[in-house]
Amino acid sequence: MVNMETSPSNKNQSPNNKKHKGRTGKERGSKFYCSTCNVHCPNETTLQQHNSGKKHLGNVANVQRRDKHALSSIFVGNLPKLAQIRAKMTEEMGSFVEGTENDKLKADLTALFGSYGEIVKIIIDKKHGSYCIIEYKTPGMAQVALSEYQAGKVQPFYAKKLQIKSRTVTEIKPLRQIRTESELDKDNIVALLEEADDDPVCALNMVDAAISVSDKVRRQHQEACTRLQTQLNDNFPFYQVALNLYGSAATGLALRDSDLDISLTVGKEKRLDRDDLIRVLKEKCTGVSHVHVIPAPGQGTITRFLDGISNTTFDILFNNRLGVANTALINTVLSYDVRIARFIRLVVYWRRVVLGARFPKQCTPSSYSITIMCLHFLQHKGFLPDFFQTSLITEHKMIYDLDCSFITDISKLPPPSQDLNIPELLAGFWSYYGAEFNVETQVVSMRGVLNKSEVEETSRETQHHYVTLFKPAPLAVQDPFVPTHNLTHNVSLECVIFFRDVCRSATSNWSKGAPLYTWMLSGISGNSAGISGDNSSLQGDSSSIQGDGSSIQGDNNVSMDTEGEEDGNKTPVWGEESVSVGNKRSVEEMEH
Repeated sequence: MVNMETSPSNKNQSPNNKKHKGRTGKERGSKFYCSTCNVHCPNETTLQQHNSGKKHLGNVANVQRRDKHALSSIFVGNLPKLAQIRAKMTEEMGSFVEGTENDKLKADLTALFGSYGEIVKIIIDKKHGSYCIIEYKTPGMAQVALSEYQAGKVQPFYAKKLQIKSRTVTEIKPLRQIRTESELDKDNIVALLEEADDDPVCALNMVDAAISVSDKVRRQHQEACTRLQTQLNDNFPFYQVALNLYGSAATGLALRDSDLDISLTVGKEKRLDRDDLIRVLKEKCTGVSHVHVIPAPGQGTITRFLDGISNTTFDILFNNRLGVANTALINTVLSYDVRIARFIRLVVYWRRVVLGARFPKQCTPSSYSITIMCLHFLQHKGFLPDFFQTSLITEHKMIYDLDCSFITDISKLPPPSQDLNIPELLAGFWSYYGAEFNVETQVVSMRGVLNKSEVEETSRETQHHYVTLFKPAPLAVQDPFVPTHNLTHNVSLECVIFFRDVCRSATSNWSKGAPLYTWMLSGISGNSAGISGDNSSLQGDSSSIQGDGSSIQGDNNVSMDTEGEEDGNKTPVWGEESVSVGNKRSVEEMEH
């Protein structure tokens, strides 16, 4: 996969030519080259680092996967025209249903080529339907089909002589890197999905690599956090300032344009004034700019600033112990199976593209809410075990009188299933929330499927000064550690209806074998036909669905979905004082 090549000598080139920026790495004198990724490295050490990186390993895995599929496949050309298929359907059944021609063609191909071995899948050319790829279970079966064709034993198909040959795979393109928010759009992702539409697993891995934060950037974020902590301790030497990353940036679920959430804690019996913090950030901290305070109803205040060295936006909340605990839980769950993080990132991105184009950000489920919805789905379907089994919890932890204990030793849990892939998980997610989950009566929770009325009643009986009542809303997603906190109390009824219908549309496209980008991006403008289903199933009793109107429109306690989008994690606490979601004590009361 890796070629070591030496370029021609540059001794006779002029200085101006040496500095020409438009030439390739070979022309500029690169000696170390990775042909898999089309990357030129300046030295052997850099090349070795590249070879061990996620991008290179992902490309190698994609090449190996495609080569394996190619050996087990055959190319079949000169397929019948659409009119010929319809004529045969009319002859056999007396009529035909438009849109079922491909199903008929696949059935006839299976009948003809199935005698040579077990067929795994048939991929028909999307544009003209003039050829198809037939993949067998083993390479030997594909060779039998080729041998039969070369011996002239393959019968005519729709009175036409088929053209059969070995499948060849064009050189795979390197994983495309998307670095800015403007590039995280529908067109870029559709292009990625089209590049490998015959292999959904490969295509979605490419998308995940494009939207996720690289290991290098994550290290830079941690270094920036450590640098900032050192500078704050230099200016507050007696406060024992500690900065802890939490939220999506700490779990690896963040997209490339996400900001960083930080919990700031100080030593016991210490109080750090917010104005002093802002002054030090502005005047004393290297590379820090654009420092300002963002009021977040229900969360206190967020201190936001830009770190120019890492070019990253930071959000600071004081002593957010619940946010850190939530992050620890998510990290433990993600360590159970590597596919979980990929699956969640794709759903989070899909939610952004589909819902973000139609609804204001504060009226849609946050990334953290979507994460809990994904984990609830995986647990409900038996793909993910219960992390709150009391008998397996070895360390019990209480925060603000809330039980934040969970299973930390995943070796005690049964091994994950190896049968499912990412496309199947996505299809299952859409099917579950499009048809099975009842938003009127059920609550999304990592502790099982709960009844909404029972949760609301329990919250009235068990509330204390750290939490408030479970807010009635069209969609209910329960915080893992704060059972009376509805993470989606700000989501509008219209958004819930649209979300349900888009899930149904994606499920329908998946079941019909539509191209990958069609069912991945169902609901976007230009592809929204069929998602305007009736809303009767969500009307019902207004008291149980719509709840307090203020929770949908203009509620002063709506959790603001900041750039980090981990609204379920942001519970501001100043020093050792505590306040949880919905606590109506003012910031001034907490400071004093």
